Amino acid sequence: MKKIITTFLCLVTFVAIGTAQTCDQFISAGNGKKFVYSNLDTKGNKQGTLSYSSVKKDASTLTYHSEVTDKNGKAVGGGDFDISCNGTAIKMDMKSFVPAASTKQFSNMQMEGDGKYLTYPLNLKTGDKLEDGSATITVNNNGSKFSEMQINLTNRTVEGSESVQTNAGTFDCFKITYDSYFKVKVMGIGIPLNMKVTEWFSPKLGRFVKSETYRKDKLAGSMILESIN
Repeated sequence: MKKIITTFLCLVTFVAIGTAQTCDQFISAGNGKKFVYSNLDTKGNKQGTLSYSSVKKDASTLTYHSEVTDKNGKAVGGGDFDISCNGTAIKMDMKSFVPAASTKQFSNMQMEGDGKYLTYPLNLKTGDKLEDGSATITVNNNGSKFSEMQINLTNRTVEGSESVQTNAGTFDCFKITYDSYFKVKVMGIGIPLNMKVTEWFSPKLGRFVKSETYRKDKLAGSMILESIN
Protein backbone atom coordinates (compact mmCIF):
# COMPACT_ATOMS: atom_id res chain seq x y z
CA MET A 1 0.00 0.00 0.00
CA LYS A 2 2.83 2.44 0.86
CA LYS A 3 4.42 1.84 -2.55
CA ILE A 4 1.12 2.49 -4.32
CA ILE A 5 0.64 5.76 -2.39
CA THR A 6 4.16 6.92 -3.25
CA THR A 7 3.87 6.16 -6.93
CA PHE A 8 0.28 7.36 -7.19
CA LEU A 9 1.21 10.86 -6.06
CA CYS A 10 3.82 10.89 -8.83
CA LEU A 11 1.24 10.38 -11.58
CA VAL A 12 -2.01 11.54 -10.11
CA THR A 13 -1.92 14.76 -12.13
CA PHE A 14 0.16 16.26 -14.85
CA VAL A 15 -0.85 19.44 -16.72
CA ALA A 16 -2.75 22.74 -16.43
CA ILE A 17 -2.92 25.86 -18.55
CA GLY A 18 -2.87 29.45 -17.38
CA THR A 19 -4.73 32.57 -18.40
CA ALA A 20 -4.46 33.59 -22.07
CA GLN A 21 -2.69 30.36 -22.98
CA THR A 22 -3.23 29.06 -26.53
CA CYS A 23 -2.81 25.66 -28.16
CA ASP A 24 0.31 26.89 -29.97
CA GLN A 25 1.82 28.01 -26.66
CA PHE A 26 0.97 24.65 -25.09
CA ILE A 27 2.72 22.76 -27.89
CA SER A 28 5.75 25.09 -27.84
CA ALA A 29 6.13 24.87 -24.05
CA GLY A 30 6.32 21.07 -24.08
CA ASN A 31 7.73 20.00 -27.44
CA GLY A 32 11.13 18.33 -27.09
CA LYS A 33 11.44 19.17 -23.38
CA LYS A 34 12.27 16.95 -20.42
CA PHE A 35 10.85 17.88 -17.02
CA VAL A 36 12.40 16.15 -14.00
CA TYR A 37 10.68 16.07 -10.60
CA SER A 38 11.85 14.86 -7.19
CA ASN A 39 9.53 12.58 -5.25
CA LEU A 40 9.75 13.43 -1.52
CA ASP A 41 8.52 11.64 1.59
CA THR A 42 6.76 13.32 4.52
CA LYS A 43 10.08 14.58 5.91
CA GLY A 44 11.25 16.02 2.60
CA ASN A 45 13.72 13.22 1.86
CA LYS A 46 14.11 12.28 -1.79
CA GLN A 47 12.59 8.90 -2.61
CA GLY A 48 13.06 8.94 -6.36
CA THR A 49 12.41 10.93 -9.52
CA LEU A 50 9.71 11.31 -12.14
CA SER A 51 10.58 12.55 -15.62
CA TYR A 52 8.37 13.53 -18.55
CA SER A 53 9.82 13.69 -22.06
CA SER A 54 7.70 14.90 -24.97
CA VAL A 55 7.60 15.03 -28.75
CA LYS A 56 5.11 16.76 -31.04
CA LYS A 57 2.66 14.26 -32.55
CA ASP A 58 0.69 16.77 -34.64
CA ALA A 59 -0.42 20.42 -34.55
CA SER A 60 -2.56 19.92 -31.43
CA THR A 61 -1.07 16.88 -29.66
CA LEU A 62 2.04 16.03 -27.64
CA THR A 63 3.09 12.45 -26.91
CA TYR A 64 4.68 12.06 -23.47
CA HIS A 65 6.87 9.31 -22.08
CA SER A 66 7.04 9.12 -18.29
CA GLU A 67 9.64 7.28 -16.25
CA VAL A 68 9.65 6.73 -12.49
CA THR A 69 12.84 5.75 -10.64
CA ASP A 70 13.41 4.86 -6.99
CA LYS A 71 15.98 6.52 -4.71
CA ASN A 72 18.67 4.20 -6.10
CA GLY A 73 17.96 5.27 -9.66
CA LYS A 74 16.26 2.00 -10.62
CA ALA A 75 13.31 2.29 -13.01
CA VAL A 76 10.08 1.17 -11.32
CA GLY A 77 7.45 2.20 -13.86
CA GLY A 78 6.37 4.52 -16.63
CA GLY A 79 4.34 4.73 -19.78
CA ASP A 80 3.30 6.70 -22.86
CA PHE A 81 0.23 8.86 -23.39
CA ASP A 82 -1.06 11.78 -25.46
CA ILE A 83 -2.28 15.19 -24.36
CA SER A 84 -4.18 17.33 -26.85
CA CYS A 85 -5.58 20.86 -27.17
CA ASN A 86 -8.96 21.48 -28.82
CA GLY A 87 -8.90 25.30 -28.84
CA THR A 88 -10.72 25.81 -25.54
CA ALA A 89 -9.15 23.24 -23.21
CA ILE A 90 -6.37 20.73 -22.74
CA LYS A 91 -7.54 17.09 -22.76
CA MET A 92 -5.52 14.39 -21.01
CA ASP A 93 -6.15 10.65 -21.33
CA MET A 94 -7.14 9.35 -17.89
CA LYS A 95 -4.90 6.31 -18.43
CA SER A 96 -1.99 8.63 -17.62
CA PHE A 97 -3.12 8.62 -13.97
CA VAL A 98 -2.43 4.90 -13.44
CA PRO A 99 0.16 4.63 -10.61
CA ALA A 100 3.64 3.56 -11.65
CA ALA A 101 3.53 0.56 -9.32
CA SER A 102 0.57 -0.74 -11.29
CA THR A 103 2.18 -0.13 -14.69
CA LYS A 104 5.17 -2.19 -13.55
CA GLN A 105 2.99 -4.96 -12.09
CA PHE A 106 1.02 -5.22 -15.33
CA SER A 107 3.92 -4.46 -17.70
CA ASN A 108 3.40 -7.61 -19.78
CA MET A 109 -0.36 -7.10 -20.07
CA GLN A 110 -2.61 -4.83 -22.12
CA MET A 111 -4.45 -1.83 -20.65
CA GLU A 112 -7.66 -0.57 -22.23
CA GLY A 113 -9.37 2.63 -21.09
CA ASP A 114 -12.92 3.82 -21.68
CA GLY A 115 -11.88 6.91 -23.62
CA LYS A 116 -12.30 9.40 -20.76
CA TYR A 117 -10.28 12.61 -20.52
CA LEU A 118 -9.46 15.17 -17.84
CA THR A 119 -9.86 18.75 -19.10
CA TYR A 120 -8.20 22.05 -18.15
CA PRO A 121 -9.64 25.28 -19.62
CA LEU A 122 -7.23 27.52 -21.50
CA ASN A 123 -8.57 30.52 -19.57
CA LEU A 124 -7.91 28.98 -16.15
CA LYS A 125 -8.53 31.49 -13.33
CA THR A 126 -8.94 31.73 -9.56
CA GLY A 127 -12.33 30.54 -8.35
CA ASP A 128 -12.95 28.13 -11.22
CA LYS A 129 -14.70 24.83 -10.48
CA LEU A 130 -13.15 22.36 -12.92
CA GLU A 131 -14.82 19.29 -14.39
CA ASP A 132 -14.42 15.98 -12.58
CA GLY A 133 -12.49 13.17 -14.22
CA SER A 134 -13.15 9.44 -14.03
CA ALA A 135 -12.17 6.31 -15.89
CA THR A 136 -12.39 2.54 -15.74
CA ILE A 137 -9.32 0.76 -17.07
CA THR A 138 -9.30 -2.95 -17.89
CA VAL A 139 -6.10 -5.02 -17.75
CA ASN A 140 -6.11 -8.01 -20.11
CA ASN A 141 -3.74 -10.98 -20.07
CA ASN A 142 -3.66 -13.02 -23.29
CA GLY A 143 -7.10 -11.76 -24.23
CA SER A 144 -8.72 -12.46 -20.86
CA LYS A 145 -9.66 -9.86 -18.25
CA PHE A 146 -7.19 -9.96 -15.36
CA SER A 147 -7.84 -6.78 -13.41
CA GLU A 148 -9.87 -3.58 -13.39
CA MET A 149 -8.88 -0.11 -12.16
CA GLN A 150 -11.18 2.75 -11.20
CA ILE A 151 -9.89 6.34 -11.06
CA ASN A 152 -11.99 9.33 -9.90
CA LEU A 153 -10.77 12.93 -9.53
CA THR A 154 -13.46 15.17 -8.01
CA ASN A 155 -14.08 18.57 -6.39
CA ARG A 156 -11.42 20.22 -8.54
CA THR A 157 -11.13 23.88 -7.50
CA VAL A 158 -8.73 26.71 -8.40
CA GLU A 159 -8.05 28.14 -4.93
CA GLY A 160 -5.77 31.06 -5.81
CA SER A 161 -2.40 32.10 -7.21
CA GLU A 162 1.05 31.87 -5.60
CA SER A 163 4.72 32.22 -6.54
CA VAL A 164 6.68 28.97 -6.19
CA GLN A 165 10.49 28.75 -6.13
CA THR A 166 12.31 25.51 -7.04
CA ASN A 167 15.74 24.50 -8.34
CA ALA A 168 14.30 24.96 -11.84
CA GLY A 169 13.39 28.62 -11.18
CA THR A 170 10.60 30.79 -9.78
CA PHE A 171 7.12 30.39 -11.26
CA ASP A 172 3.77 32.15 -10.92
CA CYS A 173 1.27 29.35 -10.30
CA PHE A 174 -2.40 28.54 -9.76
CA LYS A 175 -3.15 26.50 -6.65
CA ILE A 176 -5.59 23.67 -7.46
CA THR A 177 -7.09 21.21 -4.98
CA TYR A 178 -9.11 18.03 -5.57
CA ASP A 179 -10.09 14.65 -4.14
CA SER A 180 -8.66 11.49 -5.69
CA TYR A 181 -9.89 7.89 -5.55
CA PHE A 182 -8.06 4.87 -6.94
CA LYS A 183 -8.97 1.19 -6.75
CA VAL A 184 -7.49 -1.93 -8.33
CA LYS A 185 -9.67 -5.05 -8.39
CA VAL A 186 -8.15 -8.50 -8.96
CA MET A 187 -10.56 -11.46 -8.92
CA GLY A 188 -13.25 -9.10 -7.64
CA ILE A 189 -11.24 -8.00 -4.60
CA GLY A 190 -9.84 -4.49 -4.27
CA ILE A 191 -8.77 -1.90 -1.70
CA PRO A 192 -9.80 1.74 -2.32
CA LEU A 193 -7.28 4.53 -1.85
CA ASN A 194 -8.72 7.99 -1.04
CA MET A 195 -6.48 11.06 -1.00
CA LYS A 196 -6.58 14.84 -1.24
CA VAL A 197 -4.21 16.60 -3.61
CA THR A 198 -2.95 20.19 -3.77
CA GLU A 199 -1.05 21.24 -6.87
CA TRP A 200 0.66 24.43 -8.01
CA PHE A 201 0.43 24.93 -11.77
CA SER A 202 2.55 27.30 -13.84
CA PRO A 203 0.84 29.07 -16.78
CA LYS A 204 4.30 29.70 -18.24
CA LEU A 205 5.15 25.99 -18.32
CA GLY A 206 1.66 24.60 -18.78
CA ARG A 207 2.24 22.00 -16.05
CA PHE A 208 2.58 21.58 -12.30
CA VAL A 209 5.62 22.86 -10.43
CA LYS A 210 4.80 21.32 -7.05
CA SER A 211 2.21 18.91 -5.65
CA GLU A 212 1.30 17.60 -2.20
CA THR A 213 -0.78 14.50 -1.48
CA TYR A 214 -2.63 13.94 1.79
CA ARG A 215 -4.23 10.83 3.27
CA LYS A 216 -6.49 11.18 6.30
CA ASP A 217 -5.41 14.85 6.55
CA LYS A 218 -1.75 13.87 6.90
CA LEU A 219 0.92 14.55 4.28
CA ALA A 220 1.69 11.35 2.37
CA GLY A 221 4.31 12.82 0.05
CA SER A 222 5.13 15.61 -2.37
CA MET A 223 6.75 16.35 -5.70
CA ILE A 224 8.73 19.36 -6.89
CA LEU A 225 10.20 20.37 -10.24
CA GLU A 226 14.00 20.08 -10.22
CA SER A 227 15.07 20.78 -13.80
CA ILE A 228 13.95 21.52 -17.36
CA ASN A 229 16.13 20.35 -20.23
